[in-house]
Amino acid sequence: MLNPNKKFKIILGVALVLLLSLAIFLVINNLSSKKKTENFNEEEFLAKIQKQYDEIHKDSFKVVGESACLPVKDENIPHNDICLFAIKSEEGYYRLQAPSDDPNNIVNKIKAGQKVEISGELIKEESDVYQTLGTIKVLGIKYLSTETENLSAGLPETFRADYISFSNYNFNTFKAEEYPKLESWVENGEIECNETPLESSLPLRVNKKEINGQKYCVAASSEGAAGSVYTQYAYTTVIDGQVYSVIFLARYVNCSNYPDQKWQECEAERTSFNLDNLVDLEVRKR
Repeated sequence: MLNPNKKFKIILGVALVLLLSLAIFLVINNLSSKKKTENFNEEEFLAKIQKQYDEIHKDSFKVVGESACLPVKDENIPHNDICLFAIKSEEGYYRLQAPSDDPNNIVNKIKAGQKVEISGELIKEESDVYQTLGTIKVLGIKYLSTETENLSAGLPETFRADYISFSNYNFNTFKAEEYPKLESWVENGEIECNETPLESSLPLRVNKKEINGQKYCVAASSEGAAGSVYTQYAYTTVIDGQVYSVIFLARYVNCSNYPDQKWQECEAERTSFNLDNLVDLEVRKR
């Protein structure tokens, strides 16, 4: 039988070994998490997508403002009541003209009052009836949020959930023939991209998906923080010669943080929530 002193020394030694092992584990885990955080850069991820839009429209006329109907100079002058689509900028109003080869007529699908950046060809023309600085033949539309709006502003009504939140929603359109080969590209009328290998350790994952018969390239990058996982998504597809890009950030709360009933609700929602269908629905509305 061991004497009490020797027994105490053994217990103390085992405790010290366990504490040292725990300390080493925490250091390694911290370094791993730090490396993961350093590898993930949301701004760089968004910049890659933004680069496509900017590259296409670098030589285009651009104006930022809110969508509106073109106002008349004088209500007493005879005019029809048809809304001539326009953008109201700080300088004044510009009439918007959709491309003649655009079967989806992207211009008349901009919501009234929506803040957008319009890219295209400016045609200087005057009107005796309407207030206008000219007409823009629209080549691209970038959907924006105003400074006073919160991060979830501009979200479609379908992007609602109890245990998942969305922000930084951005919807862009491009002409397929002008879409450059960067992170994704157009090939034979469909979107193409280089998929991320399964064995890759990079935080950014790119995959091809067929959603309701429509081919998409989906990029996603995730980062964990304070009991939640944040995932930045970029969905891109081609329909009738038009490239659609949907970008947003999703926050997934750890369901185990909730008590039993809410935990079950959270898990059920997570299982049934079909993000792919929501994105495809919004794209087909345009």
